[in-house]
Amino acid sequence: MGLLDSLLEVPEHLRVWQMAGVRHFYLDPDAVPVPGDRPPGDQPGLAALPLADSPAGAACGPGSDASPCAAATVATPSAAVLAASEASQTSPPTVLPPHPGDWPQPWPGLFAKAPARPRLVIAYRELGLDLTGQADPRRGGLWRNLIRDLRLTGQNAVAFWPLALPRDGELVDQPEAFAAGLALFSPEITAVFGPLPEVVAAALAARTDTATLPITVLPHPDVLLQGDPEVWDHVCSLLGID
Repeated sequence: MGLLDSLLEVPEHLRVWQMAGVRHFYLDPDAVPVPGDRPPGDQPGLAALPLADSPAGAACGPGSDASPCAAATVATPSAAVLAASEASQTSPPTVLPPHPGDWPQPWPGLFAKAPARPRLVIAYRELGLDLTGQADPRRGGLWRNLIRDLRLTGQNAVAFWPLALPRDGELVDQPEAFAAGLALFSPEITAVFGPLPEVVAAALAARTDTATLPITVLPHPDVLLQGDPEVWDHVCSLLGID
C-alpha cells in the first residue's frame, strides 16, 4: 500500500476520535519498527532531545507555525476505545490540582521546561523514557532534523509532552496528566508520533478544554528513522509547512 493510497475518509461513527480532536492517522502495514540500539553505557538525559533551540541551550522546545491539517486517515478503533469513551462519560476522570507545580513528580519539572504557550506539542510514548534519563540519541537527532526541515528552529514554541512515564521498568500511560497539560498549553496542533493510546483518547474526549484540540497522529519515530523521504515529506506537509 502506498502512502497516499492509505488516506481513507473518516467514518462518521468514529465519534471517540473526533471528540478527541484526532484529524490524522498514518496507516503503513508494511512498516517494520527499527529497534532501539543505544550504545552500551550511553544514558543521555534531556540533552538528547531538542528541548533547547537557543544558542545557550536553555531547556525549552523550538517553535512552530503549524496549521491544522487537511483530509484525515483513520484506523477503526477497537471495542476497548469505545468502551473507554463510554466509561469516561459515566465515571469522573482523575482531577489534578490546577497548578502544575502541585502535580505528582516528575510532571512539575517537565511542565516547567516547556514553553508557556507552545504552538506545537510533540508527543510519543517513548518520550517518557527520553525525558527521564533513558533517552535514545537517535530520536534526539530525529527531532532536531524535523525542526530544521520545518524551519522552526529558534522560535521557542514547541513543547515535548509525554503520553506515558516509566514505572517499575515499564511505560505506563498518563492520560490525566497528558490531557491536563494540553489544556494548559492549548497548542495550535498536537503531533502524536505513533498510536494514540485509547485511554488518552478517552481522557481528551472527556474534557471540554481538550475535546476540540487538533491532534495529528503520525508515523512512529522508528518509522521515520528508516529514512523514507516520502514519509518524511508527508509528515512535514501534515504539519502545515509550505
